[in-house]
Amino acid sequence: MGEMKYIAGTQIFRGSTNCGMQCMLYPKAKSEESMAAIVVPYGSNGVAWQKNGETQKECFPLGIAHFIEHKLFAQKWGDAFAQFAKQGAQANAFTDRERTVYYFRCRSHFMENLRLLLDFIQHPYFTPENVEQEKNIIQSEIKMYADWADMMVYEQMLALLYPAHTAHKPVAGTLDSVAQTTAEDLQHVYDVCYLPQDFTLICSGNIDTTEVMEAAEGMMRKEKTGDVVYAPKTCTIQKTYQEKILGLRQAVFQIGFQLEPHKRELRKKLCMDILLDLLAGESSPFFADAYAKGYLDQPMGRGYFVGDGYSYCTFSGSGADVKAIAALLLYHWDILQKKGIADLDFERLQKKQIGQSMRLFQNAISLAMAQMDFVLYDADLADVFRMCKEVKKFDVEKLLQNTMMQDKMVLSVVR
Repeated sequence: MGEMKYIAGTQIFRGSTNCGMQCMLYPKAKSEESMAAIVVPYGSNGVAWQKNGETQKECFPLGIAHFIEHKLFAQKWGDAFAQFAKQGAQANAFTDRERTVYYFRCRSHFMENLRLLLDFIQHPYFTPENVEQEKNIIQSEIKMYADWADMMVYEQMLALLYPAHTAHKPVAGTLDSVAQTTAEDLQHVYDVCYLPQDFTLICSGNIDTTEVMEAAEGMMRKEKTGDVVYAPKTCTIQKTYQEKILGLRQAVFQIGFQLEPHKRELRKKLCMDILLDLLAGESSPFFADAYAKGYLDQPMGRGYFVGDGYSYCTFSGSGADVKAIAALLLYHWDILQKKGIADLDFERLQKKQIGQSMRLFQNAISLAMAQMDFVLYDADLADVFRMCKEVKKFDVEKLLQNTMMQDKMVLSVVR
């Protein structure tokens, strides 16, 4: 069950298995390398759960989604990492606030590796012994992140934006939460949150879609017994500035704006990307002004994020006077609101966005990696390409007038 689309000379097959797992397949017959990933829509924000028919919520240890990611490769028969390597594949995984992704890339034996991926994700093997062994590894990872300025400044910004939401909690948890996690905790959270009918399989490269779908039919549906419970939909900013001293040669910063919580919408994301580029991209009046004043020597990083109960946009970079940079950003935002968006500026940035979406189709790896980012928007890359062309200046101007507010701005600095 599914449909085939064609875009930029690439086939896109989108379908689903009998259990309900979504499949997004990008066959490229001449590709030297292939890739597959399974996206599980459960990440570090999922620290509470409510059983069907009950009013009390059950709290999970912080970082347990990340802990499951670490331990799922440990199988009863051996190490899945080692088996992937034996079959000529590079495998890995990552956890963020909204999802956990398991993937591999290879030049040969794609179907053997795909079957391995589909198998081990359904068969956890958590024992008290292997869980205890993993704790030191995860705790070492947490300590490493504690000295990483870019991670510190980002999580510090989230704590300012969302002090009452789990979005500001570290993805890997804390030293204490990891120490207290048990094999029983991992098994329970896996059982209630890892539902194959909610997974998405992504494959790209020299693949046979029929073979892939036949293998994917082995995924078995699980009964859903409850729901992950997130934080309240509103969150009041209590503090707008936070600074930490690490002894850096150049301060790093994050400027964050809390937005009204809303559902994920592909059109809105693409409009926000254009708007942030318009405001602070390399061709923006803001950057020219900041460069001339000596505040910045390169454009700031820009990002837009939305999840259950939160939404925000960020500007990141390095510079000595962060408050002056933030004030200048607001000044140019005000000018942009008053003047509106010039037709030529919108057309230039829309063409840039269309070009970037086209470049995603160049190879199998970029296809799969990009598709991972759009799964939570329930969009394939054909949807992205089509929507890039359909976005109107009016859509972006609506966001311009009611998106970023000074009283919703926070500054995070690490020096």
